[in-house]
Amino acid sequence: MHAKTKKKRVETAVSAEAKSARALALKIHGWAERPFREVRSSAAIGDYLEANGFTVEYPFKKIPTALRATWGTGKPSIGLLGEYDALPNCGSEEAEWGHG
Repeated sequence: MHAKTKKKRVETAVSAEAKSARALALKIHGWAERPFREVRSSAAIGDYLEANGFTVEYPFKKIPTALRATWGTGKPSIGLLGEYDALPNCGSEEAEWGHG
């Protein structure tokens, strides 16, 4: 498969998920859950990944709001780390939690 064909396949896949991924991101942004309390955020991410064919291990590494999602086998193996907890003093008002 040529590089242009691969690029087009990736662009098509990303475009197909753009609306759903944006909606998920906006939900997580609105919840602004504190570290280790991201119950709604982690559940929403896990549900989204399961709906898209991933196997979700939840909780992961004894952290109640952490998860690991896997899809497929073999090489290459790609890992991503996502941080979705809110930060202090990043909300719309002083001393509110929000996302940076």
